[in-house]
Amino acid sequence: MAIGTILRTIKQAVWLGWKVETNWADPVVFAIYYLIKPVAGLLIVGFIFLIGSVVSGAVNPELFMFLFIGNSFFIYVVQIMMTMTMLIHEDRAHYEVLKHIYLTPGSLQWYIVGRALNGVMNASVSLLLTLGLGVAVFQYGLGIPIQIDWLNIDFGLLSLTLLLGIVCFMAIGFILCGINIMTSKVQFMLNEYVSGTLYLFGGVVFLPELLPQWGQHISNALPITYFLRIVRFSFLHQGSFDVQMNLLYLVATMIATILVGLAVFKVAMFKARRDGLIDKKEEY
Repeated sequence: MAIGTILRTIKQAVWLGWKVETNWADPVVFAIYYLIKPVAGLLIVGFIFLIGSVVSGAVNPELFMFLFIGNSFFIYVVQIMMTMTMLIHEDRAHYEVLKHIYLTPGSLQWYIVGRALNGVMNASVSLLLTLGLGVAVFQYGLGIPIQIDWLNIDFGLLSLTLLLGIVCFMAIGFILCGINIMTSKVQFMLNEYVSGTLYLFGGVVFLPELLPQWGQHISNALPITYFLRIVRFSFLHQGSFDVQMNLLYLVATMIATILVGLAVFKVAMFKARRDGLIDKKEEY
């Protein structure tokens, strides 16, 4: 497929994804929703931490920073996977355009990539809002020190890690797309199941070392574990940390995730063509 066709497909998919997500309300209502959605999750987790700290009699700023950064950057996982999980259902059953997209010169895979990149854009805006309001609420409102030197962040390492992580999460999204093509009525739960598993085992709000041995093995196989470790180091520069080794593990798990994602999606598309699932209508 020509590069121009691929880029045009991605561009139009990003534009379409933005229109689909923003046309349900007037700009003021959408802006309020856009603001509340990411911040609410951080505030819930943050106040749970504060309540636990009050009960234990001490507030540990380092532990709070671990939670603050992990929960903030987990937005990429949630947003990308939610976007990619729901688009098959929306385009096939709700808008009934998946069959037309499948027949166009632009590949369905690149269309899905474009829709996922729209999720990346939304997640990036949500991340900035979460970091800004998190600092305002917890540091200036509640007096918890946010130990981040904003001028000393390793932006090069952070950018590389974000790029690798986004590719990983999109590959996981292709697995979910493949499952949704072959099934129906699971898209509303599938994202919650997978993101919840990654939240538990990926070191988002507590160290993976606190998990039982079998849980640590699962954590070590997940790309999000290394993604969050490197992100935290790029912000905090704390302790002895082997950046190269963790980057190597992140790249290795990224490659494995891409291979699995493409394989699952290819098998799913073969089954969908064979069984007539691409234009299947679902009734609820």
